[in-house]
Amino acid sequence: MGRTLRNRKRIGKRVAHSASSDELIGLFKWLKMKVRNQKLRPTMFHDTGRGLMTKRPIYPGDVIIAIPKSFLITMDTVLKSEVGFLLKRSHLKLNLQQAMSIFLITESEKQEESVWWRYIKVLPETFDTPAFWKSSDLCLLSKNVYKKTFAALNDLQTFYDEIILFLSSSKEVTITFNEFRWAWYCINSRSIYYDCDSSPYITDTNKNIALAPFLDLLNHSTTAEVEAAFNMNNNCFEIKTYNSFRKYDQVFISYGAHSNTHLLMEYGFILPDNPHDVYEIDYDEIVKVAQNLNLQYIDKKKRVIEENAINRKLVCSKEGMSWSIHAVLKILAMDFTELKSWKLIFKDDTISVTNQKAVKNMSQIILQQELLEIRSVFVKFPSKDKSRLTRHQNLALDLLTIEENILQQSIKLLQ
Repeated sequence: MGRTLRNRKRIGKRVAHSASSDELIGLFKWLKMKVRNQKLRPTMFHDTGRGLMTKRPIYPGDVIIAIPKSFLITMDTVLKSEVGFLLKRSHLKLNLQQAMSIFLITESEKQEESVWWRYIKVLPETFDTPAFWKSSDLCLLSKNVYKKTFAALNDLQTFYDEIILFLSSSKEVTITFNEFRWAWYCINSRSIYYDCDSSPYITDTNKNIALAPFLDLLNHSTTAEVEAAFNMNNNCFEIKTYNSFRKYDQVFISYGAHSNTHLLMEYGFILPDNPHDVYEIDYDEIVKVAQNLNLQYIDKKKRVIEENAINRKLVCSKEGMSWSIHAVLKILAMDFTELKSWKLIFKDDTISVTNQKAVKNMSQIILQQELLEIRSVFVKFPSKDKSRLTRHQNLALDLLTIEENILQQSIKLLQ
């Protein structure tokens, strides 16, 4: 079972803290002899915080970083650890992110005794994702983002309860919810895609993840173009960029084409002028508008919409409402004869003048309702002066303002 785990009175006494420049350099030195293509150096930037700076020019097609497999925390790493011993003797299985969370917590308590200590001690102590916010600050989010946060917290509690049940047979192992939340979001915000084989001790759900020390210091940009994959030839996880960077520039990668809502939920930040920003419209709210207008055959129309998965990606952006919203509204506005030919929506043609007017009317009602809902949240802020708001309150205010602008632009495009 291992000396450290046997002798430990309590697992999960986390000692990770905000990383200093010296600690970032320590991590860099730890990896220096193994990490190839040493173009990058950890640096604290004024606008983005810690990140990676290039020591020489980088050109499109360059591999900016290559982390050897031995420095990745993977399923194999967890299964070969003391946590792996617990997994192998239990009749219960966890998903990899749960198992990796326990691994991070146990390794954190070992401090210098852990081979991963230089990495663990530069991990953030807390996160700006809404899962870490106070209840009073969560009330400053729009209803859509609040619902997402509530669902995420429920899922997190379920995962934690499964861990507690899993650890119930181990008297020396206890983990608090806060400790688990910390470890979960360390993985959630930093993991890379790493293909691995199935294991009889780990569920297949979300198993293709790994942590890559140093690589996860790279910050996100919507303009970054990269290719990330494990290179079987050199046994390294590599990131290749298709951007150019001058000497001493901060090097960015892309976490994906994500809206600010997603970035806040998963990573704890938002970006101004994010080209991927959208505002989600709840399907039930759309149906409710149709019902309030006394449109007929609603149940039949709902079956058509739901059985054909048309009620997905119901969003609006600065370019207006998505195709899916228009398609749902067209179907809801159809008369009995038009409904027989509902597949005409895929041709993007006008169904009829009457249908077109009904769609526009519902669109205006929906967007105005959403806009009023957003504006009702602004009055909840303790101050109009951003300098007097907390970081989380400012994040909520910025996101709310972005959502308001999207709705205003969508309404303007209807006119």
